[in-house]
Amino acid sequence: MSLTNSLQWTLRKGWWNFIATLKYSGTTPKKVTAVATTWSQLKLISLNDLYRAIPIRDIHAANRVPKDEAQARNERLMRGLAWLYTKFSPMQAGRPAIAADPYKALDGAYTKRHRLTVLKQAATLKLDSKRTLHPPTMPAELQALPDLGTLAVRGPYAGYLRRVPDTTNYFEWDLEELGSYSHHPDLYAPWAHVLFKADPTHRSLKAVYIQCELGSIRPSEASWPLATRIAICAATTHTGLVRHWTWTHLVGGEYFSVATRNHLPSDHPLCRLLWPHMVGTHASNRLAMLGQLVPSGDFEAIYSLPYSELCQLLGKAAHTFNLRVCDPEEDARSRGTLNCDFPTPTFTNCRRIFRVIQAHTERYLRVYYTNEELRMDRPILNWLDELERLLPNGLGLGSAPLTCAAVARVIARLIYLVSVHHEQVGTQLWNYQLWAHTHPVRVYRDGRRVPEDVYQRLVNSNYILNVVRAPLMQDYTHLALQEPACPDRQRRAEAAFARFQLDLTRLQRKMDRTPWAPWALYPADLEANINA
Repeated sequence: MSLTNSLQWTLRKGWWNFIATLKYSGTTPKKVTAVATTWSQLKLISLNDLYRAIPIRDIHAANRVPKDEAQARNERLMRGLAWLYTKFSPMQAGRPAIAADPYKALDGAYTKRHRLTVLKQAATLKLDSKRTLHPPTMPAELQALPDLGTLAVRGPYAGYLRRVPDTTNYFEWDLEELGSYSHHPDLYAPWAHVLFKADPTHRSLKAVYIQCELGSIRPSEASWPLATRIAICAATTHTGLVRHWTWTHLVGGEYFSVATRNHLPSDHPLCRLLWPHMVGTHASNRLAMLGQLVPSGDFEAIYSLPYSELCQLLGKAAHTFNLRVCDPEEDARSRGTLNCDFPTPTFTNCRRIFRVIQAHTERYLRVYYTNEELRMDRPILNWLDELERLLPNGLGLGSAPLTCAAVARVIARLIYLVSVHHEQVGTQLWNYQLWAHTHPVRVYRDGRRVPEDVYQRLVNSNYILNVVRAPLMQDYTHLALQEPACPDRQRRAEAAFARFQLDLTRLQRKMDRTPWAPWALYPADLEANINA
């Protein structure tokens, strides 16, 4: 490696690490103090119409950022950085592989500047230690040969497990769809089909077969460790690009906010309930697109697919979104994993949180409506109709007459999407993706480890994803409608918000009685929305 090459990398790495820490320190939680009025309706246009450099027409975004979200200065800066990606890229061909020691590799990329910025930001915002970003913790199942059976039931990939039809003890990860897209020729294709077998005696799940580019591989074969890494690469590729970015940000979050702003006036009680969970969405998504989805952005640099293929994947994935994924019990039932004979800790964790959210949404709705009154509320009906039309696979309400309970479940799914689901398939990757020795985002054919530039880009991307947003577990009673003519109803609405905070606090205290785990989702970590 020449001295000139090393100096170029030092300058390049230093500059882009400075930008990452600047973004982290410059992002503060949006104070949700009031509900703004959207004076004119938002329209949806394709991403290609929004940004000509992004060739995706199957996904749509709001044609403008609402005035109360506008971040014109930040968007100009991000446009400038997107341009700079092509002039002074964070990538430098020919960089050596990261260190074999995963902790040494992490220390080389997650620098003292990164860590000090976190501490300064925590002190500035007076954050509770539970909301401060800690250095990544390696899950036990990644410390040696990755344990796919454990990864299948706890952590960010638990939602992929599905019972094989007409079987009792066999389950699968089916990520073969990713094989439909071309990949960089020096990498293995990021697709896999993993077969698991349940062991009723030990109440555990074990991977017994992996189908991937290597062929049909079993645990006794020498290529099993490599096949395992390819399977993890497939899971994290789909999670990062499809479940997190496409489903949560570009489809679910974006359409949820458009429908709410277009059909629920600021003085509508449902708008007050939803506001903390969607304000800032449009501005946040635009800034993220300029950093990650444009040519030479984070996604193209990190994952295994060339840019055109990546865009095709996202466009196709938009049509597969299903809001019922954000209803843990319904999702587990559809995958055949409800009431398994082995522990499913992530499902149990997620169901507990969902039940708290669902109780909150139903309790709040019943302050304002009976079932009959709800069916007469035109803004709510229009809002539901719009979401039914916009969201692929609809809302799942069915044809039965509307009830407070049914609508509350839909609302709970939307809140869960932008809070719990976003944490699970986005922020939680901090404790997984950075351990590239057993959890690779790319698998090289020649056996080399991830190059320094790819790994640095991966660290900075995950770092920015972990900026502090508005916490879910805070007091939103001030958003209740002010009703001098109905003081009792106002007090009950305020009490509903307060009870939600109390229930989350109780769940957090209960979880604190057991040791912290990198795979667990804690109420104290959850954000109210995807706004960054």
